Amino acid sequence: MPARYAYSLNGENYLGAFTTREEALAAGLKDAHEQLTPPLSIFIGRRVEADPHIAGHARTLLREIAWQAHDEVGSPAAQYLNHVNDQAIAELDRDLEAVLLTWLRRHDMLPKFFNVDGIAEYPVPMPSERAAHADQDRAPREVSQSLGT
Repeated sequence: MPARYAYSLNGENYLGAFTTREEALAAGLKDAHEQLTPPLSIFIGRRVEADPHIAGHARTLLREIAWQAHDEVGSPAAQYLNHVNDQAIAELDRDLEAVLLTWLRRHDMLPKFFNVDGIAEYPVPMPSERAAHADQDRAPREVSQSLGT
């Protein structure tokens, strides 16, 4: 999937999913000029899709299964699933991750939020400056490495 970009008028809340930085900048400038008080800068960053946090749950699941078995039958289940080796845990983690990802996709429940990195700040030309500077390149200024949204 190609990198996608988003813009922010305040450096914190990022909007959109644009194919290029230039598309994000154009949308940000349009939005900025529609504001009652336009910002002085627009921030453009690369969207980084959020981790759905579906990995690494095998030990927790096995512990819960063992607790439920112990609650049901008592001490005969005290050692149930206590000695699962690391290879089996890793295998279960992989299988669970695949099942959870399929389930999240099926129910359209993957994260809608995203992180932003590679953020650059671009000046917003004032209305009187727009025509005079329309053809000038806007040189971005690096402002941050990573930001969660």
